[in-house]
Amino acid sequence: MRLGGPFPFNPAGPFPIALGSGQYVYFPAGNYLVTPGRQSVLQWWDPILSTWRNYSCVPGGSQAISVDGYNYRLINQSGVVQAAAITNAGSGGVNGIGPTQTGTTVGFAAPGGNGQTAKGYVIIGGALSAPTITQAGSGFVVPPLILIDPPPAGGIQATATSTISAAGVLNGVTLLNVGAGYTSVPNFYVVPQFLDYPGQPALPYTIPTLPTPVAPNFPPGQIAIGPGGGGLGSAAGAIPQQFMQGLQAAFPFSAGALVTSGALTGSGTLTGLVVTDFGSLYTAVPAITFAGGTLAGGVAATALMSWVVTAITGSGGVAYTVGEPVISTLGELTPTTTAFNNNNLLQGREFHGVLTSTAGALSIEDPGFGFQVVMLPANFGVAQSSSIATTTVTFSAITMGGVTDTSVVQMFINE
Repeated sequence: MRLGGPFPFNPAGPFPIALGSGQYVYFPAGNYLVTPGRQSVLQWWDPILSTWRNYSCVPGGSQAISVDGYNYRLINQSGVVQAAAITNAGSGGVNGIGPTQTGTTVGFAAPGGNGQTAKGYVIIGGALSAPTITQAGSGFVVPPLILIDPPPAGGIQATATSTISAAGVLNGVTLLNVGAGYTSVPNFYVVPQFLDYPGQPALPYTIPTLPTPVAPNFPPGQIAIGPGGGGLGSAAGAIPQQFMQGLQAAFPFSAGALVTSGALTGSGTLTGLVVTDFGSLYTAVPAITFAGGTLAGGVAATALMSWVVTAITGSGGVAYTVGEPVISTLGELTPTTTAFNNNNLLQGREFHGVLTSTAGALSIEDPGFGFQVVMLPANFGVAQSSSIATTTVTFSAITMGGVTDTSVVQMFINE
């Protein structure tokens, strides 16, 4: 990019953008077609919660976006601190969001070398407790959406799902994320949902003899109703007008269900740790420290990483031929440890390589993505052809970190 000037995007063709570990780029105002690389994520800015949200997965397909100069960015998510798991919530803290309200700061150890240190802030108190169904309602055909008021800016949004009985009654609401930073009990909203496409004829109905539609749905935009309307399809084979009457209402109906939140919990304890700068070029899990304020009681958290394999060294093997593929597991944390599959934020991808010698040397074809833990040699295996006996190739050293990733951006006219 030229300083003081616009992006040098060529409207007639694609423009490659190479991003190092943790590096990001903001697009100037305009319309773009973005094809993220295999380590990069397209994100949009959520102005309500003041956080970046993933717009694409890795690897993502091409995405058409309209940009005001601030609302989208492309970021290389390899070799970074993606999130943090609270291992000890502590006690005695001042409820609030960030260092100004809580008096507590959080620090991440530096990555070393030319890497950038991750940054974040703490949230104390303001988590939700289990809600209560105060009115179960009736007439639900599928479980309704459960929407919850957001916390103050910088807090963590609470989310929930629901279940219904065979009789169409709301019988369960489960918190998926208890949230953090709420200062008052939020409202819960029960939003009914359709079972099928809402433009279909109301059931039961009689299928006309000619032509016979594919029940129960009709393609969107194919329903014609109005004075003098000829029904659906061509004049020669239109579905009779009377068949198209009695469409479902514009929104599904159910007798009112009410859900009430329980009292806020977690007062004085660490309920959230938000990473605002993922850092870059991390090759080891950084220590997290807390300072200031009154939060005590051994408060602690563990950084959750997003890594790729940058190098792997073989230490021997027999009966393998050059060209055999090498693959890895996903590198998830196990269910018995703190955190979720690939931070519950990124879609992980296995490592892929090819043996270049029977001693275990190999070339990296795909370094993988979203590894949370430093991989061990036991996580790598050689996928042999059926004509080769089962033997062992061992790997002595594996290095995790970040790599440079190239994405493609192209301007386009949104007509």
